Amino acid sequence: MDERSQQLISKGIAITLALLYVALFVSAIWKYVSTKDITNSTLEIILIVMIPASIAWFARKDESLTIPRMMSGETVPTGTDVPSKKARKRHYFWDSLGFALVVLVLNILTTFLLEKDWGSFHFFTGLSDTMSMVILLLIEFLISILVFYAISYMWDEFTIKRYNHKLQELEDLDE
Repeated sequence: MDERSQQLISKGIAITLALLYVALFVSAIWKYVSTKDITNSTLEIILIVMIPASIAWFARKDESLTIPRMMSGETVPTGTDVPSKKARKRHYFWDSLGFALVVLVLNILTTFLLEKDWGSFHFFTGLSDTMSMVILLLIEFLISILVFYAISYMWDEFTIKRYNHKLQELEDLDE
């Protein structure tokens, strides 16, 4: 089997797996919404967790698969020079900003669509409930960006250092 055939087969497997993953996710949400009991979708949740875990388990030997990727699909620069580090930090910021925005939107949706009530601490007693809610959401959003940036920075820099170390080991073996 040549390399092109392997790529076509792996793309087919990836598409099938993605469709299965989406179907499991939709099924779990549908069961939860229709029954209001999370235990009815236990099997789907287990499979949703196990699919990425099994992929990570089998892909752990290939260090290049663990390098973070930009939205365009390119890997972030793995160099140790200043421009590479600057580009990675910019990537971490945009990644954490996007993730914090998704968390904020999901928080607002669950608060108003599922809970139908805004229950929060009243830190700002002199302000109206709406303004207090907006300020709390803004503070939560900013803290989320900082936390997600710190997690992304530490995790991805660890991954890149491990990748560079592995490359150095391979270069040392060649010499």
